[in-house]
Amino acid sequence: MAFREPVMSEHAKKILKWRGSFLELEENVFSETMRTYLGEIKTPYNKHKLIENLESFLRQKEHLVAIKSLVTPQELELICAIVFIPDCTEEKLTLFFENTFSFSFLYETVNNLEERLIIFRYEKDGEIIIDFNPLLENAFYDLINVNRLLSEVSFKETKDDTPVITPEFIACFISFVMENPNLSKQDRSLKKHTVEIATEIFGQRIPMFEVVFNAFLNLGILKENGKGVDFDWNKLDKFVQQSFAEQLIYIVVSSAGHFSRENLKVQAQLLVDTIKNLQGISFTKDLFLRTGFLVAIRPRAQEVVKTSGSRFSKILEENRAIMAAADPETVKVSQTGGLERMFDAACNVGLLGTCGITDEKKDVYTINKVIEQNQYEADTVTKGMITVDPGMTVNLMPGFALKDVLPIVKFMTVTRYDTVSSFMIDRQSIMRGFDFGLTSKSILALLEERAAFPIPDTLSIQLEDWNDSYSTASFYRGFVLKLDGKAALAAEHNSVLAPHIHTVIAPGIYLLDIKDDEEAIALIKKSKLDFVGKIKTARIENQSPDFFKLNLAGRKINDRTGFEVPDEIIETEDADKITDKMYAALGKLKLPHEQKEGLELRILHKVIVNSSQLNPAILRLERVNANAMDFSGKVYIIDLAIKAGERIEMTFGSGELSVEGVPLSINKRADEAYVEILVTPGNVVREYAIGKASSVRRLRKHDYINKRNY
Repeated sequence: MAFREPVMSEHAKKILKWRGSFLELEENVFSETMRTYLGEIKTPYNKHKLIENLESFLRQKEHLVAIKSLVTPQELELICAIVFIPDCTEEKLTLFFENTFSFSFLYETVNNLEERLIIFRYEKDGEIIIDFNPLLENAFYDLINVNRLLSEVSFKETKDDTPVITPEFIACFISFVMENPNLSKQDRSLKKHTVEIATEIFGQRIPMFEVVFNAFLNLGILKENGKGVDFDWNKLDKFVQQSFAEQLIYIVVSSAGHFSRENLKVQAQLLVDTIKNLQGISFTKDLFLRTGFLVAIRPRAQEVVKTSGSRFSKILEENRAIMAAADPETVKVSQTGGLERMFDAACNVGLLGTCGITDEKKDVYTINKVIEQNQYEADTVTKGMITVDPGMTVNLMPGFALKDVLPIVKFMTVTRYDTVSSFMIDRQSIMRGFDFGLTSKSILALLEERAAFPIPDTLSIQLEDWNDSYSTASFYRGFVLKLDGKAALAAEHNSVLAPHIHTVIAPGIYLLDIKDDEEAIALIKKSKLDFVGKIKTARIENQSPDFFKLNLAGRKINDRTGFEVPDEIIETEDADKITDKMYAALGKLKLPHEQKEGLELRILHKVIVNSSQLNPAILRLERVNANAMDFSGKVYIIDLAIKAGERIEMTFGSGELSVEGVPLSINKRADEAYVEILVTPGNVVREYAIGKASSVRRLRKHDYINKRNY
C-alpha cells in the first residue's frame, strides 16, 4: 500500500528554512549566537539540539514582548519591506530605500536585526536572501502592513499650473512634424531652430513636445531617414485606435526608453498599476517610486494555481515563474532608473500634477483626471469639431478623440496650440493631403462632416483648382497591373479584380489597392486571370501589429503577508523600561570594566532581551576600532575584518571623507601599507593608505559574505 507524503504548510517550510540557515553559519558565528541567547555551551555540541533550544527561547512570551517592544519605527519599516519584497536581497532593499535611508544605515540595521534573530539569511540560486523569522510571525502580526511602506505625507497646498496633454496637442504635434521633419540632431535632441518655432506654436510646452517626440521615435511611429523623420502611418493608425488613456500611458513609458513589444506591455501595465494604487491620494516622488517598485516586484497574477500551502505562497510561486519567463530587461528597468524616467515624463505631460510641498521642500503630486478611461471616448459624433473661415483658417475645438482628428490633420498646418487650436489650409498642406490619396471631394467631405457651419465657397473652389494642378503630374507607388487589349477589358469587368483597381493610370495600366505579394498572388488566383505572370516589381509594406490592450482598472498591490491569524496578540511594553531593567540588572553584577562595557554594548544593540543573557562568560571580546597614530591597531582591525568577511569604515582628516566596504587585501609598497577595498555602494575596488586614515572601524556582520566571489 502506497503512503501519501504529508502536506507541509508554508509556515512549517519557513521554519525548516530558518533552522537550515543556522546549519550554514560559520562555526564561530554559530557558537557565538547560541552563547548569546542560551548561555555558555559545552563542546562537543549537537547543532540540531541547540537550534531547538533557541526555538524554545523565541517561543516564550516574555522574550517575544521584549523583541517586539524594542523595534523602532524605522526598523519596522525595514522589516515590512523584507516581508513584502519577494526574495528580498540587500540590493533590492538598497533600491527600495534609495531616497530614504543611507546605505550604511541599511547595512548596519539589517545586520543588527539579524543579530536580534528578527530576520535571517539563506542562499538561493546563488543569491543571499533576507527573510523574516517565521517564529515571530504571530508576535508581529498586527505590525506588519504594506501601508507602513506607502504612508501618505503631510504638506502645504500650492497652486497647480502643470499643463496637461490633450488629443489636440498630439494632433498639433503630428501636423508640426509633417511640416518640419528635420527637427532634431543626431542625438535626438531638438535643434535650436525647432525649439524657436515650436515655442511660437506650443508656448512653454516644449518638455511635453520632447516627451511625445521621443515616445513616437521609440514606438516606431516616427522613422528616421536622411532628411529627418517620417511617420509610419500604419503604426500611427493603430496607435490612435486606442483610448486616450492608453495612448498617454504608452507615450509616457516609451519616452523612457525603447522596449521590445512584450516588454512594452509589461512596463505600460506597471505604470497603470502604479497610478491606480496612488489614485485619490497625495504623494512624493519617493512614494511613487516605492509604489512602482512594489507593483513591479510583488505578484501581479490575476489567478492562483491550485496547489498546497497558503494563498500567499501560491501567488509567490506563480510570480516567480512569470518573472523568470519574462524579458530580463523587465525587472532591470522596473527596479532602477526606468520608473524614475517615467515619473519625469508623466510630470511633463501633466499625468501627474503638483498639489503642494512638504516641510522638507519636496514636491507633492496627485494623479490627474486625464487618465480616466472614458475621457474623449464617450461621444463619437464629430460634428462641431472645427470651424472654417473664408481665409482658410481652421479652428479645432477641444474634447474630440485623436482618431477623429487625425484624418483632417493630414492636410492642415498647425499655427497655434491652445484650448482652441488653429490650423491653416494652403497649397502645400493640400498637396500633402493629395499625396495621401485624398481628392478635393474627399477633403471637402471630411471637413463638412466635422464643421459646425457650412464650408466657405472660396475653399471649395480653391480645392478644385489645386486638385487640377496636382493631377497634371503624379507619382505612383504600389502594385501596378499592365494588361493589353482584351485582357484589359476582361480585368475591368472581373467581379473579383475590379473592386481592387484604385486608379486607372492609363488604358490597360491599373494601380491596385493591395498591400503585399501574398495578397497580390491570391487576388490574381481568385480572379482566374491565368494569363497574368509573376510579379515583376513590388512594394512591400510592413504591417504593424496592434498595440496590446491594457488593464486600465489597474491591479492593487498584494498586501497579504501570508501570516496565520494568531490566537493572541502580543502587546508591547515601553522600550525604555525594558532597557532600563537590563541596565539595572547589569549594574548589580560585579564585573571588570571591559566585560561590563561589552554587555552594555549588547543591551544598546537590543540583543539582550532577558537578564539571564547578562553572562560575561558568553562574551567574545575583540577590538572593533583603532584611531589616529595606532598604525598596528588599524592593520590588526583590517586583518580581522578580512578574515571574518566583514566590512570596515575608514575616515580621513577630521571626518570629511568616509569610506565603507569589504577589505580584500593589505599590500605594502615602499614605506606605506595600503588596503584594497571593495567600496559599497557601487562595488568598485579602490586602494587607500592605512597610515593616512584617522580611524578604522569594523562593522560586525553575521552573514554569508565569505561565500561570495569578489
